[in-house]
Amino acid sequence: MTSYYSRPVIPLLMALVCGIALGSKYPGYSLWAGGVILLCVGLLLFLVVRNQSANKLPLFLFLALGYLSLQPWAYPAFPPSHLIRYLDSQRWDIEGVIARRPVMVNNRQHCVLHVERIGRGHDSRSVVGKLRVTVVGNAPVLHPGDRILFTSRMRSLRNFNNPGGFDYKRYMSFQGIWATAYIQGRHITLLDRKAHRFWTDLIDNTRHRIARLIETTGQGSQVGVLKALVVGDRSAIAQHTRDGFNRAGVGHLLAISGLHIGIVATMAFLFLQRVLVNIKPLLWRAWTRKAAAVLALIPLWFYGFVSGFSPSTQRAVIMVSIFLMTFLVEREHDVINTIALAALLILVIFPPSVFSISFQLSFCAVLAIVFGFTCLTKGSNRNAEMNQNPVMRSIKNRLIDFLWVSIFAIGGTLPLVMFYFNQVSLVGLLANLLIVPLVGFTVVPLGLIAVFLSSFWLQCAGWCFTVCGAILKLCLKLIDVFAGFDLAAVKTFTPSVLEMGCYYLLVWAGLSLIAKDRTPPDGNAQRGAIVFDDAGQVENNAAITTRHKSISRVNGFFADALSYLKDQKTPLKRRQFIATVAVIVTIALVWNAGYWLYYRFWHQDLRVTVLDVGQGNAALLELPGGYTMLIDGGGFSDNSIFDLGARVVAPFLWRKKIKTVDTLILSHPNSDHLNGLIYLAENFNVQKMWTTSEAKNTVGYRELMEVVAKRDIALPNFRLLPRNQVIHGVKFNILYPSDNFLEKKPDEKWRDTNNNSMVIRISLGSISFLFPGDIMAEAENELVQSSHTNLASTVLLAPHHGSRSSSTTPFLERVAPQVVVISSGWKNSYRFPHPAVLQQYRQRGYQLFRTDTHGAINFITDGEHLSVKPFHSGDLHNAN
Repeated sequence: MTSYYSRPVIPLLMALVCGIALGSKYPGYSLWAGGVILLCVGLLLFLVVRNQSANKLPLFLFLALGYLSLQPWAYPAFPPSHLIRYLDSQRWDIEGVIARRPVMVNNRQHCVLHVERIGRGHDSRSVVGKLRVTVVGNAPVLHPGDRILFTSRMRSLRNFNNPGGFDYKRYMSFQGIWATAYIQGRHITLLDRKAHRFWTDLIDNTRHRIARLIETTGQGSQVGVLKALVVGDRSAIAQHTRDGFNRAGVGHLLAISGLHIGIVATMAFLFLQRVLVNIKPLLWRAWTRKAAAVLALIPLWFYGFVSGFSPSTQRAVIMVSIFLMTFLVEREHDVINTIALAALLILVIFPPSVFSISFQLSFCAVLAIVFGFTCLTKGSNRNAEMNQNPVMRSIKNRLIDFLWVSIFAIGGTLPLVMFYFNQVSLVGLLANLLIVPLVGFTVVPLGLIAVFLSSFWLQCAGWCFTVCGAILKLCLKLIDVFAGFDLAAVKTFTPSVLEMGCYYLLVWAGLSLIAKDRTPPDGNAQRGAIVFDDAGQVENNAAITTRHKSISRVNGFFADALSYLKDQKTPLKRRQFIATVAVIVTIALVWNAGYWLYYRFWHQDLRVTVLDVGQGNAALLELPGGYTMLIDGGGFSDNSIFDLGARVVAPFLWRKKIKTVDTLILSHPNSDHLNGLIYLAENFNVQKMWTTSEAKNTVGYRELMEVVAKRDIALPNFRLLPRNQVIHGVKFNILYPSDNFLEKKPDEKWRDTNNNSMVIRISLGSISFLFPGDIMAEAENELVQSSHTNLASTVLLAPHHGSRSSSTTPFLERVAPQVVVISSGWKNSYRFPHPAVLQQYRQRGYQLFRTDTHGAINFITDGEHLSVKPFHSGDLHNAN
């Protein structure tokens, strides 16, 4: 009986990955993990001495090792002098050394600082730790190694705490960064330039020189793209160009990673093999392939360094280097084991890589290609085509292989692309077939040749870059054509882990069932040069075939199942087992679909979620029957710096399988309520929008109105909005402002946009919610004086984020809420909520929730009972 331990790296890798995942989810148990490691090592030694099988004991060892390896990032032991001891307090004079090259984004420099000293007046303290510094405005040109001094407040990292939200704090902790600071560029003092280091300076100067040479070849978007492809500098790529690449499904080309590294390695290997075959001593000893593989490492690593050696590039270089090194092994190597070995080495070097999008996409793409080709080639018989012209047969086979590689790569990464990017390109397959060869096999190699020539023949290097620019100009035109189709790309919901697992199991089962149980007539396996990248696009230079003996061992993710299959006596039993798995998975998917249909469309309760959008407001209403509404969308003053709609609100909706927002409600046109709605109006199926019809001369308001007009979203005048209506069983009452508030505005100066906020009361049965926007004392008094207005509500969203100018005593007495929710940013510059307002809420006995401390607050009611669940608490708090 053949065990899956014939591929020992695969189960060890999976155990290590599971341990790392556990270490992230449940940190702080290092002693227990250490105990497990000691126990496993002791038992292994004991079994080895007694010459007994260790069985699955190494799996537990690697599980514990994976857990322990992540603890320096997930649960670090900070020294007393760490800067984390001084966060969120006073302003400090901060001195430190730039750790890496600053990145320019939207006219802001982002750099990482190794802090060495902080002080205030005569108080100076030595500290350690990394600080992410954002420099706004004009600043000195900074380089790694420069020593700078500035005054700022160090702030702890915070997440937008919504279900399924991006864990920014964890992302930064994996880089060893635990705090951030903001500073105007003119307030930075450059104390000392970096000490010269030969190799570092040589690489930096080369990259800078190449970038300047590329800029002299012309103007246009192709210049920025060429810089990204050659030296890894994407700062000059305009956002509309990035959007076009993404819609066309070729956005992966802009990030130097596995695709680029693999193509360079493949072309170098093939070229060197053709050259070395003419050297007789190497040919006689059958060393041509080995020598070519070793020499191909030179351009491979050269490209890695010239391109900036980003984390994704580092992983790709390691991955391809290990694959090339397998050529040194005399016997036939196992592709899957090679891939697993590369992943294992990467995780040993840097365990947090397992959470990297590029890491996951790269290995999923390669595994999908290897497994897919294995299944297809089991029953293929290319010898039947021997009567065809050899040249035509070769071209035909290459094109077919190219097509299948793209299909397997796209299919293998589809769930991850949906999970992380919520967008799928419908033209991606065709676009990749045209664009990838032009960029990967022409622009990138020619660009590297130009880099080499630039050292001694600058004019010829310039010609090469000019040709690259011309090719890229053609590519950009093709990309514009693809991206211009209305259905070029579609936004998708976020798949769950269960859904992704079922997808991969069905793909495995389907490919396994179509694979024929016979060996190709030639009986020989061919080694294919595989090229992979971190965005799911993969090329192969030769037809990838494999021996029949490896088919049942291909998929390391299902090692136990495959081990079972190997024990079966007949192919029929194997196929029956695979079919059974497919049936079980299909049943699971049907159950999952039923769950989401009920959750989205068949429920009869009212759900209200007040989102954590920082200093702003956003609340999702899910009415019985699946009707959805969003009251405000949060937002910062400048969407180009951070778009809350795209980064926070939209991912939350996609996670809940919401792609249609029936009604958007804008309480008033201030940026902290409006700017997040722009992205939502453009990228979701929005039927109508309610506003007070009060315009504001801001970029955000104009953009929102343009989107509303372009998308043909119904926008009724405020005067025509029904003040009382029932939608899917829920009562909506627009209580404020009055119909003629705009006519009163010139004479009553207090009627600003805050006081003109739309006030809405919604109710189901005896449970009601009041959304007062940002009204202040004057508007509250006008509401209270309206005798016909029913303000009494179970839940109150605190007016104006808990400002002292709101929450007057008469207003609170009329509303008489049981629960109050304050939507505000953590330690915001306005100091909302005001301590006096908090004290008043507590004295009145309100149950109080704050988005800055509790995260998103979710309410569910059937009209009689109300349950409240804050994001930062697993307990349900009954409000009545």
